[in-house]
Parts: sequence; C-alpha cells; structure tokens
Amino acid sequence: MKKLLFALILFSLAAVTAACGNDSASDAAEDGETIRLGYQKGNTMNLLKARGTLDEALNEAGYNVEWREFSMGAPLIEALNTNNIDFGHSSDVHSVLMQSGGHHVNYVASESPYPEGVALLAREGSDIETLEDLKGKVVGVTNGGNQHYLLLESLKQAGIGWDEVDMKFYKDASEGLIAFSNDEFDVFGIWDPFYAIVEDQNETHMILDGTDLIENRTFYLARDNFAEEQPEALTIILEELENMDGWANEEKREAAEILADELGLEPEPLEVANKRRHFGVQKMTEEVIANQQQLADTFYEAGLIDNEISVQEAVDAHGLDESVFPDNIE
Repeated sequence: MKKLLFALILFSLAAVTAACGNDSASDAAEDGETIRLGYQKGNTMNLLKARGTLDEALNEAGYNVEWREFSMGAPLIEALNTNNIDFGHSSDVHSVLMQSGGHHVNYVASESPYPEGVALLAREGSDIETLEDLKGKVVGVTNGGNQHYLLLESLKQAGIGWDEVDMKFYKDASEGLIAFSNDEFDVFGIWDPFYAIVEDQNETHMILDGTDLIENRTFYLARDNFAEEQPEALTIILEELENMDGWANEEKREAAEILADELGLEPEPLEVANKRRHFGVQKMTEEVIANQQQLADTFYEAGLIDNEISVQEAVDAHGLDESVFPDNIE
C-alpha cells in the first residue's frame, strides 16, 4: 500500500531532522570516536540510556556517546540510511515496510520474541470468543502495526478471508481506546504496554494473542559499514544490551519504574507487560529470518507493501562477521 509507506517516509524525514537536533553527548572520552545511538522509549535501549551502563562501557573503551530519540522505527531507519546515527532498533513491521521502500535494513540481532505482548480484545460479555466469531465484525488496528499483522496472520491460518472482517484503522493507542470505548470497534487490536493499561481499566477478554502465530520482535540495526569500521564498539553495544536484558529479567519491577518514568505512565502496567516477556539478545538465525520473512510475505499478500522482499538478502548484505558477537550472546 503506497499510501502507508509514503506516510512513514514523510514522517521519517521530519522526525530525523527533529531527532538529530536533540542530542545528548558524553564527554568522558573527548578525543575518541563518537558512537551515535538511536532509541525509542520503552525498551532495552531506553533502559541502557537511563542507567548509563552503555555510556560507561563505551567511554572506558575510548568512545564518546550521543543518544538520539525517535518516535518509532521508520524515522530511525531513515537516520541510519542517511548516516545520522550508527546503531538503533526497530519493530519487525517497520523493518519490513522500510526495506520494501528501498531503504537499507542492516539486521545485526534481535530481541527475544514477545508474542504475548500483542492481542485482540473484546468487551467482557461479548459473544465474540473465537476467530470464527470475527466474521462480519469491526476490528480496530493500526495500519501496518503488529496487531494488524496478528489479525492478518491469524485469519490466514484459520482459513478465513481477510474481506470477511471489517478492519478499521486507528492512529495510536489513545485514539483506539476512545473508539473502542465508544463502541466503534467490536474487537480492539492492541500492544503492550497499552494492552496492559486497557486490561486494567476496562472489562475485556482476550480472543487471542500472538502465541504460535507471530513473534513480535524488536530488531537491532546498524548503518552501512558500521560493523566493519567500529567492530569493537558494536561488540560492546551487544554485550551491554544482553547484560541489561539479564538485569531486566531479574528486576522487572525496577525496569518497569524506569520505563514508566520515561513514558509518563504508571509502573504497574509496565510491570505486567514485563512479566509477559523474556528479555534477551539473539543472533539472526535461520528461524528468526524465516519468521521475519513470513511477516514480509503476509504484508505483500495483503497489499501493505508493493514488492516482495528478501530478509535473508538484508541480513547478508552487510556481511556481518560473527566475531563481533560477545561471549554472552550464543
């Protein structure tokens, strides 16, 4: 769907300009190379920035650090492509959408799958209980979002035509909740941490989540040639990401409090969301690539992207050397 990609790219161009003018730099290694890190709120990169552990590790190795905040993965990938940042992360769906638009998506690694963090909800007391019950119903999702993918993939696997469901698109979680509260949707597609908030504040029941359907991954990405030019820095980044993930698995309440402060939310729903997931960095294995390819193929079939893409080609394109992976990532 050209309109979807065009909107993402327009937003990307505006957001890159804004983000690149809002840097925070460490001066602990004034004469060293500067590593520019892109992040979005509410994830491991955000925890690293908040706790300062990655800055410390890079500074000790002689690097300066700049952090640049992005609202979502599309503008972050645009910043990687325009050499405005060196390393960052994106959702699985934005990675596919941007690759389909001709952007370089240099996959380095991924977070562990998080299928329980995206779901389709119905109001408590509704007679909508199964996928079969979605026929003829209005389902609210964000266009090209992870809940949109969950809906498409679940219907496809159940043998239900996409045209048998009335898909209504909403802009963001708050707009979606208002529409759901006003009975504009029969079913609400939502993702964590907003999923946890909706569960807490509304009487709903889950029709399904992503379990055994989609993986709902975050991917770590680099600009062209970063791995070749700064292999030591990349190794440090990956090592500290895995260290932080290990900490977050042990300290889910404290991690929730940090992220809640960053997002301007109460910590309780963040803690619920954290308990639904296992944090961890994973290499781009054949299984990870195959699942990302499944997403790309479904989006192409649904007309959300205009051309078929190869995730494997994106992984192979920058020739990542296995030696960049630290010992704490298997």
